This record gives sequence, structure tokens and C-alpha cells, in this order.
Amino acid sequence: MDEFWHLLRRVAESVTAAQANYQVWFTLKGEGKALPEYYDDMNDGAYVDFFHVINAGTYKLMFIELGCLFDTDDRSSSIRNLKKSLREIGRDDLATKLELGLKDFSHLVSNILTIRSKIMAHKELGCLSEDVHATNEVIPDGIGHLIRKCAVLVNEINSEIFDMSGILMCSVETMRYENATFNMLQTLQKGRS
Repeated sequence: MDEFWHLLRRVAESVTAAQANYQVWFTLKGEGKALPEYYDDMNDGAYVDFFHVINAGTYKLMFIELGCLFDTDDRSSSIRNLKKSLREIGRDDLATKLELGLKDFSHLVSNILTIRSKIMAHKELGCLSEDVHATNEVIPDGIGHLIRKCAVLVNEINSEIFDMSGILMCSVETMRYENATFNMLQTLQKGRS
């Protein structure tokens, strides 16, 4: 059971990392988020390079962590191997629940893996970012829904296997990373005034 716990914990870490990077990136770039009010602060010559790096970095890390979650390698701490381990410990019910819970996201996951593989993890020759994104359209809200669904499922598995109801491995509905980003932007704006 120690091996299963380690796998579940590693999957939960990827979900949390994907969520953190998604929230920071979406807060800085998403429609109706920080851009209207904090554009001048983020565009200030003293900070603009930082915000360019943070936007690019959180975007890429979000895809990298989601790629880890849906990796097909037998050696990875992934959803696929979590389902396999659930079956090995006699919890076909939870493996099926995990599979069915993510079924509606299969096209999105495929597109995320393609984007990650072609322009982030491997930087395939001849692939232009704009073309890969246009061919494999990924809507930010869809990514957010996928991450939240993964968090809910991991928490349910943790609760069911380890009888830890009420103890969350992944924060589900918290906006702590978004809130932290807004807090930082407000502090920056006050300092510039």
C-alpha cells in the first residue's frame, strides 16, 4: 500500500502544480482578470520582463504538469498508472470511476499532449507554435475544468482508500494562487503610486 500511496501523492502533486500554474497564468492573461486594471503595472519597464517570463513559464509548466498526469509511460506517476494500480489492489470500482470521470476530456487531453510534445517538451523541428495551437485548440476554461475534475477524483480516491474523508490531497475550489497573484499586483500598484 506504500507504493500506491506514493503514486497517489505524486499524481496529486501534479494536479496541484497544474492548478497553481493555470491560476497564475489565467489571472495574468485571462479575459476579465488582471489585464484591464493592472496592465500599466505589468507593462512598467522595471517589471515587464518579469511578467513576460511568468506568463510564458506558467503556461508551459501547466502543460508539462498535465502531460505528466496523462503520460502513457509505465514508469510515470500518471492517471493511467493510477488506474492500473487501483485494479491491482482490487479497486476496479475506483479505476472505472476515474476512467468515466475523465472520459469527456479525452479530446482535450489529446490536444494538450500534442501541444506539450510538439512545442514545449521536445520542440519538434518545423512546428510553429501558432500552427500547433490552431490545430489543437485548447480553451483555457476547458483546462480549468479538467484540472478541477482531476482534483475531485484524486481526493475521492484518497478518501475511499485511506479513509481520510475531509482531508484533501488537492485543493479543489480554492483560488489561492489567483488571490496571491492579485495580492502581488495590488502591492506592486500601490508601490508605483
